[in-house]
Amino acid sequence: MHFKNILIIGCATFVFISCGSKDKKETTGTETKNETTTEAGSTGDVKPDHIHTETERPLTNAEKLQGAWEIKRATGTAATMNVGTVYTFEGDKLTFGKDGFNNPGKTEITDSTFSFQAEGNTYKFMYDYSFNGDTLVVSMQNSNGQMLYMVKK
Repeated sequence: MHFKNILIIGCATFVFISCGSKDKKETTGTETKNETTTEAGSTGDVKPDHIHTETERPLTNAEKLQGAWEIKRATGTAATMNVGTVYTFEGDKLTFGKDGFNNPGKTEITDSTFSFQAEGNTYKFMYDYSFNGDTLVVSMQNSNGQMLYMVKK
């Protein structure tokens, strides 16, 4: 009976030691991947500080809008005059202009609209926007179909 107890305790200890280690290893072919730091300081799955291990969230449309956008193509009223105009979004500020003329103002941005209110003016223009790949597609509300196609500068 004494031998049987020693054998059971020995088997239980072996199973506990084999399964309970935090030093887990995966083997694929002849390579061994170790998840913990070795005595020499090399690492297995540990990523350098500059590489993010968490999944980064995608940018919202409002965040993608930030920066300078140049009109490359336009349709509707004054289409050819609009080509080359640059819209620059910086937080709640929007400036647009062409050929050295800039019209600064404020903007309010949602995921599908933005506004423009020029400095010293009470009238607010409203725009709808969307992204088609790398192209920003903008239409001014109440403009009878004017469309602006912009690329990031």
